Amino acid sequence: MLELTEEDRILVIRAGGKLTLADYDRFVPAFEEAAARGAGRLPMLIELDDDFAGWDLGGLWRDLKFDVKHKDSFGRIAVVGHKRWEEWGTKLSNPLFPSAKMRFFEREERAQAKRWLET
Repeated sequence: MLELTEEDRILVIRAGGKLTLADYDRFVPAFEEAAARGAGRLPMLIELDDDFAGWDLGGLWRDLKFDVKHKDSFGRIAVVGHKRWEEWGTKLSNPLFPSAKMRFFEREERAQAKRWLET
């Protein structure tokens, strides 16, 4: 499951379960619409649900293609989760987005993550 909302000029993306190709088929048009409305790079708050389990093969491939195509739209990216592997994943992904800064926050640090995105 991928959901996109906007909160104070920040794109909020919720991810849960195992992400599939169908999740991206629904998500990408909403992201592209929001990116077209925004000026410049978009700050994003990615919230990983308790049941977030990564990607299936189709979802992973679509995610990689999405990241490459839209990398110039990404501003700061705050990832909010609760598992140590999610923090490691954020650190490993950071070099893939040289024009964006990524940072992991524990779930109880959501307000701090939003403040970081606004700076």
